[in-house]
Amino acid sequence: MKHDDLRVIKTKQALSRSFFQLLKEKKFSNITVRNICDFALVHRTTFYQHFLDKYDLLFYLINLFTKDYFSTNIQKRVNSPFTVMSEVFNKTDELQVIKTKQDDDREFSRASTNHFIQLLQKDVLENQQKIVTPPGIPIELAFYIYESSLSGFTEWIQSSQTSLKPEKIDELFHKTINIRVKNN
Repeated sequence: MKHDDLRVIKTKQALSRSFFQLLKEKKFSNITVRNICDFALVHRTTFYQHFLDKYDLLFYLINLFTKDYFSTNIQKRVNSPFTVMSEVFNKTDELQVIKTKQDDDREFSRASTNHFIQLLQKDVLENQQKIVTPPGIPIELAFYIYESSLSGFTEWIQSSQTSLKPEKIDELFHKTINIRVKNN
């Protein structure tokens, strides 16, 4: 199957749009492949020609939505992670609707967070020559510290419903960890 084939593109778009719409209406854990296919008017066999399961489709959507995030300069992403996330992910009201709907769905949270962490890990490893860590801290360990700190801050933001601006959260974040990108 060619990824640039118009039929493949249209089918993936139909499945993505349907899944996106369902995520606004139902909890991820309650959405089935049959729901997605029925909504998209696509046969289940066709779905499985493009995606392994609903998780694979979720990861496909996450990759689409994080494209802008990962195209932002690495220095800005690492040095101001919450500002960049705010700029990129709060652009659309539709993403906010999904976030609100899926807020207490642990299955969605676990799957999307784990996939985003994998993307972050790949990003850090690809840019490791630009990242400054305290002396003696291996880059692999720095990634885990960075990732767990991001996760912790995200959990804190959600649970405390803080009204702090992203810039202030970045400041607190870097008081907590000492990982930055070299100035060019």
